[in-house]
Amino acid sequence: MIHKKKVATMLKLQHVSKYYRSEETVVQALRRVSLTLNSGEFVVITGESGSGKSTLLNVISGLDTYEEGELSVNGEETSYYGKEDWENYRSQYIGFIFQNYNIIDSYTVYQNVMAALTIQGYPKSSRKMRAIELIERVGLKEQLKQKSSTLSGGQKQRVAIARALAKDAPIIVADEPTGNLDKKAGQNIIKLLKEISREKLVVMVTHNYEEVQDEATRRIRLFDGEVVEDKTLVQTDSAPTQPKPLHQGMHWLEKLAMATRNLLAMPKRLLLTLAISLFIVAVFSFTYGSYIEASSAFDIGSWNPFFNNNDPSRLIVLRRDQAPFTPEELAEFQSYARVREVIAFDPVLELRLGLEDTWSAYYVLPSASLTRGDLREGRVPESAAEIVMPREAAIPIGETVRLTFDSDRYYRDPQEANQPSGMVQTFTVVGIHAARYHNYIYLHREALEHPLLQYKAIEQHVSLLFATADKTAEIPYISIRLDETLEENTVHIGQRTFSLLISPEYFNTPSLTEAAFLEQSYALSILHPLISEEHLTTVHIDTIFSQGQFGMPAVVMHPDLFATLFHLDSSQVTLVVEDSFDASRVMAALDQSTYHTIYPAEYQPMEMYLFTIFERLASFIAVFFQLTVMYFLTYLALRNIMRARKRDYVIYRSIGATQKDLNQITILELIGVFLTAFVIMYVLWAVNAVVETPIPNYLRYYTLGNYLFAAGLLMGLAFLLGLRFNRKIFKDSVITALRTE
Repeated sequence: MIHKKKVATMLKLQHVSKYYRSEETVVQALRRVSLTLNSGEFVVITGESGSGKSTLLNVISGLDTYEEGELSVNGEETSYYGKEDWENYRSQYIGFIFQNYNIIDSYTVYQNVMAALTIQGYPKSSRKMRAIELIERVGLKEQLKQKSSTLSGGQKQRVAIARALAKDAPIIVADEPTGNLDKKAGQNIIKLLKEISREKLVVMVTHNYEEVQDEATRRIRLFDGEVVEDKTLVQTDSAPTQPKPLHQGMHWLEKLAMATRNLLAMPKRLLLTLAISLFIVAVFSFTYGSYIEASSAFDIGSWNPFFNNNDPSRLIVLRRDQAPFTPEELAEFQSYARVREVIAFDPVLELRLGLEDTWSAYYVLPSASLTRGDLREGRVPESAAEIVMPREAAIPIGETVRLTFDSDRYYRDPQEANQPSGMVQTFTVVGIHAARYHNYIYLHREALEHPLLQYKAIEQHVSLLFATADKTAEIPYISIRLDETLEENTVHIGQRTFSLLISPEYFNTPSLTEAAFLEQSYALSILHPLISEEHLTTVHIDTIFSQGQFGMPAVVMHPDLFATLFHLDSSQVTLVVEDSFDASRVMAALDQSTYHTIYPAEYQPMEMYLFTIFERLASFIAVFFQLTVMYFLTYLALRNIMRARKRDYVIYRSIGATQKDLNQITILELIGVFLTAFVIMYVLWAVNAVVETPIPNYLRYYTLGNYLFAAGLLMGLAFLLGLRFNRKIFKDSVITALRTE
C-alpha cells in the first residue's frame, strides 16, 4: 500500500491524459500533461472555457480518473489505485471548493462544516471549536444555524470554503471559489487561500486571473488540454513535506448521529418515507402473522370420533396418575397468559341441551370461548342465568329460554309427563352468535358448575345406593331429577326403581307392598369413581310415581339434597383457549410428565396428514414469494425518495466519505425508519388487540423470538436496500455522479 516517504514534491503528473467517451465520439480533455506541484505553492490554473482547467483539477483531486500517464502523491504512484484507494486519497489529502458549492442544502452552515470534520475523523474534543472558528473566518458567524438552502450564492460559496478548510488536508483545490462573491468578499477569500498555502498546496482554477495575480505564486495556462504556460511568479521556500495524514475514520456512534441528522433535516421526506415504511411493515406483519398462525397452530378437523364437542377453544387436561386436581393446580392453570378460563369438570361440555318444546339441541361452551367478532349483537353472559344463543334459533335478546337435557327428551317414558324432567333453569338471552349455522350455546362458568349438569355428563356411570338398617342396594344407570317443591329430605322414586329394590337381586322383599316400603327409613348415597367421599344421608320416600314398561329407574329429590350427595373430584378439566395456536402454546407450557393433554379439534384421519404437509410447504413458499415481491416493491417505492438524497451522498463522497461509511449511514437511516414504523405498527396492533375491530389480531401469535425475527428481517431489508442504493452511487466517478445531479 502507501509508504510514508519524505520528498519535496506533493503532486507530480507525468504525461497524464484524460478522455471522455460518448456513444458516438471520444474527446481528449487532457493531453500528456506533466507538472510538479509542491507544498507552499499557491498555483493558479487559467485558460479559456473548455481548455481542460476543471478536468485537471478533478484529476488532481481524485474526483475523476485518468487513462494515461502517472499521477504521484507525496511520492506514491496512483495508476494502480482502485475505487477504495481514491476514496482514501480524497479523504486524507484533498479539500475541494466547488464552483457550484455542492453543500448539503438541508444542513445548517454549522452542520455542513461539522460533516467534513466528522468524516475526516477530526478530534471530537476540538471539533466544535474548529467548525465555529472556520465559519467566522469566512464571515458567516451570523448564519451559523441557518439552513444552507436559504443562503445566497455568495454565502453558499463561503460555506464550501469553510468546509474544505475544515478537513485540514495538505492539498486544497478550488474551482472558481470567488465566482459568486462580490469583490471585497472575493479578495478576503483569496487572502485566506494565500495564508493557507504557506503550509499546504493550494491549486485554484479561475477565469479572472487579475483577481488573484497579486497573491499567486505560480501560473499554469492550458489550451486545448495541454499546458502552454507554466510560470513561477514568486519564488517560495518549500513548505515542510507533510507526512500522510492518519485518517481516524468515523465511529459508529457518529454514523448513527449523522443518519439521525439526515432524517430529521428533511421532515416532509421523513414523513413520506415513514408512511411507505408503515405500509411495508403492515403488509409484512399480516404476512408473517398469518404464517405463524398457520405453521404453529394445529390443523383443525371437522369431526372427532371420540368427542362430540371438538370446538377449538377446548383443551382437555388430565393427570397421568389419575389423581384429582388440587385447587392450587387449577389456580396455576388459570394464571397462564393464554388460558381464558378453567372449567373444573370437562365432561359437561359433551352434553347437548335442548330448547323446551322444540327439537333443537346444542352443545355447551363456556362464555370465555367467545372471541371478538363472534357476536352478531349483544354481549357475553355475566351470570349463571344468562345465555348466548345461535343465530339460527331466531330468539331475540331479552327473551327467556328453558333448557332440558337432550337425552331426557328422547328416552323418557311418556307416562312420566307429570314428573320433573331435569330442566336446569331458565336463561335470559343476552347475545346472538354471528355464525349463520352454529351448533353451540354459551353459558357462564357458574352455570356449567351446576351439579345436575355434572351429573348428566356422567349419568351412565352413576349408581344410587339405598341402605336400610340391615341391607344395601346399589341401583346402576339411574336417572336423578330435581324438584324444588319437595322437602329437602323427601324423595320420590319411580315404579321401576321400586321394583328393582324389592327384587331378589337387591333387598329380596318381593312381597313388600308400596305402603310398607314407604313406611321405612332409608339412607341414600351417590356412587361414582370420581366421588372420593361417600355421603350417606337419611331420607324419607313418600311417593312412588308411575313409569312405563321401558322407563329408566328414576328418583326425584330436592336440589339441596342432591348437592349434599353429589361432590365430584376435579380429575378432567378444560382449559379454555382462543384457538389452536393458544392450545399449542399451553400444551408446550404444561409438564408433560405430569399431565396428559387432549385437543379434540386436532383430530384428523391419517389420509389428511400428507395433505397437511403439502399445505404447510405451500404456505412457506407463498410467504417466501410474498417477501421477495415485497422487497422489490419496497425498492421501487423508496427509490425515488432515495434518488432525491443521491446528491447529498455524492457530496459526502466528494469530501472524503468512503463507500463503507455511506453504506452504513444509509443502512442506519433505513433501519431507523423501518424500526420506527415497526414500533408504531405494533403499537397499533396492540390497540387493535383490545379494541373491537374487524382486523385480525395477529399480534397474539408473536413471541419474543417472533418480534426479534421480524425486526431482524426488516433490518436485513434495510441492509439490502442500502447496499443496492449506494452501489449505484459508487458506480461512476464523483465528478460524473455530480454532473448527473
